[in-house]
Amino acid sequence: MHALTLTGGFVVDPGSGFAAPADVFIADGRVAAVRPPGEQRPNGETLDVAGRVVAPGLVDIHVHLREPGQTHKETIASGTRAAVAGGFTTVCCMPNTDPSLDRPERVREVQEIIRRDAACHVHVIGAISLDNDPDRPSDALALKAAGCVALTDDAFPLPEQKHRRQALAAAAAAGLPFIAHCEDKSLSRGAPMNEGAASHRLGVAGQPGRAESLAAESWLELHDLGARLHLAHVSTAETVAALRRAMPHWQGRLSAETAPHYFALTDEAVLEHGTDAKMNPPLRSEADRQAVAAAVAEGLLSVIATDHAPHTPAEKALGLERAPFGVVGLETALAVTLTALPEGLGLPQRLLPLTATPARVLGLPAGGLVPGATADLVIIDPHASWTVQPSAFLSRGRNTPFAGETLTGRVWGTVVGASVVYHDGKAVP
Repeated sequence: MHALTLTGGFVVDPGSGFAAPADVFIADGRVAAVRPPGEQRPNGETLDVAGRVVAPGLVDIHVHLREPGQTHKETIASGTRAAVAGGFTTVCCMPNTDPSLDRPERVREVQEIIRRDAACHVHVIGAISLDNDPDRPSDALALKAAGCVALTDDAFPLPEQKHRRQALAAAAAAGLPFIAHCEDKSLSRGAPMNEGAASHRLGVAGQPGRAESLAAESWLELHDLGARLHLAHVSTAETVAALRRAMPHWQGRLSAETAPHYFALTDEAVLEHGTDAKMNPPLRSEADRQAVAAAVAEGLLSVIATDHAPHTPAEKALGLERAPFGVVGLETALAVTLTALPEGLGLPQRLLPLTATPARVLGLPAGGLVPGATADLVIIDPHASWTVQPSAFLSRGRNTPFAGETLTGRVWGTVVGASVVYHDGKAVP
C-alpha cells in the first residue's frame, strides 16, 4: 500500500467549507484522513508543505488540447503537463479537433491517447453536430455511451433557435449537460476584438457585446425542455444580467462560466499584447470586466474555466485581422484568480469556482478533499510573487495576454491519484 502524508499545511476544501491547519493522509490513491497537525503518526512517505495551502486539485471544464489533427499547437501530453503545472488535476477537452469529436469511434480513439499520454484526468466533451454542420445532429446517446461527459457547440455556435432547441432536447434525452457558445455571428462577423474605443483607435472592426448577450438570451428562453444548460465564456455585463433574470426559471439546471482574462483585463490589452490578447469572445470594456468579476464573487458565474487555446507563434504573427482567436491559460489561471478578483473575497471563495463547482456542473468525480476522495491535490504558495514568462510554459502555446505581468500565488506541487506529478517548478516524470 502506497502511503503519502502532507504535513504542516493549511487545508482548504471549498466544497465542504473546511479551512484549517491539518495533515492530509493518502493511501491507495485516496484521501484517507484529514487530521489536526501532529495528531496521527504518518506512515510511508511524507511531504512537508509548511507555509503552503493544500486544496483539491483544480478542475477545468473548457480546454482545447488540439489532438487529434492539430498537434503542432498542442498535444494531450503537453497540454496536461501544462495543466498540472497550473494545479489542474482534471480537465475536459473540447471537440473542435481535426477531425471533430462528433462520433463515438473518434471519442474512443482520443481516449486511447489520453490513457497513454495524459498527466492528469481528462474527460471528453462531444460535438453536438456532425462535421460542424448544424443541420446534421450527432448521436447524443452514442457519444454518452462512448464516455462523453457533456455536449457542446463550442467554436461553432448553433445559428438558429430550432438548432438550439434540438440540441437541448438531445442532451436532455441523453442525460448530459449542454455547453453553449453564445455568439450571434451575424453581429460578431468575425471581428478580431471588442467594439469600443480601443478598436476605433486601431481602426479595426469590433464585435458588439450584444453579439453574445442576444445569443445567450435565446438559449435562456429554452428552460421548458428539462435540459441542463451551461453558458461558456461569459464576457459581458448584459449576459450577466440575462443570466440573473433567467436563473429562477431553470430551477437549478443552469450554470455559467467565465475565464480569468475576462475579469482581469479589458480590450485595452490588445493595444499592448496584440494578437496574444485576441480571443473569442473578445476582451470587453472596463464596465464588463467589473460586472464579470462581481458575478464571480457572488457565485452567479459559478465556474472559472481557462478556454485554454494554444496556437503557434507563426499563426499569431499573422496580424490582428488574420491571426486565430485564442489564448493559453492553464499555467496562469490560478494566479490570475488569486490576484485579480475583488479584495475581501476569501481563499475558499476564490477556489470554489476552480474546484467543487465545475466538478458538480459536469458530474465529475473531482474537486473535493474529504476522506474517500481520489487523492488529486494542489499545493499552493499563496504569497509567492512571480512574473509570467511564456518561454517557461510547459504548454506548446506561448499566446498569453499576461506575458510580463507580476502575479501573486503560485503552484508549488500537484498530486494526481496520490502521485506527485509536479513539484517546485518542475514536472515529475
